[in-house]
Amino acid sequence: MAEALVLSTSGNGSAPMPWVAMMTALVLVGFGFYMTFMIRGKIARRNAARPTSRELIEQLKAPARRRNIDANTHTAELEQIARRLSAQLDNKARRLEVLIDEADQRIAALGGASEPTSAPAPPAAPPPRTAGGNGNRRTDALTVAVYEQADAGLSSVEIAQQLDEQVGKVELILALREP
Repeated sequence: MAEALVLSTSGNGSAPMPWVAMMTALVLVGFGFYMTFMIRGKIARRNAARPTSRELIEQLKAPARRRNIDANTHTAELEQIARRLSAQLDNKARRLEVLIDEADQRIAALGGASEPTSAPAPPAAPPPRTAGGNGNRRTDALTVAVYEQADAGLSSVEIAQQLDEQVGKVELILALREP
């Protein structure tokens, strides 16, 4: 029992030291507060870096909006290109019609000067239009082939497939055919 008493007393044999217990308790309480503030700070920093649910929804919607804007932009650009190409084709068609009219006038002027005054017999079938449009009387093989197949009753798509040509080219040749 004497030994137990020695452990509970100070080195000089006096009563137990309450200040040591108080200091230990204060250090533990201070350490507890310190850890609490540290943990709360980490949680606050983590929550500040984490986006809210509304921000997450907006982040998910943003690519869809960009795709929609991109699609609308591309659609508008394609429509503009289509209008430009259509205008170019219209201009070329008008120019081609003017050239055909000029060629017809020249042919009529040349034909009227060299023919006798008697009325010639009308041709059985109209001759195919000459290639080039520059007065050259050479007949284009493609034009002849297109006319022959059209006379046989084939559509422009079928003619294009058989001749390995573009449908637009076949349709242009048929459109320029004299009646």
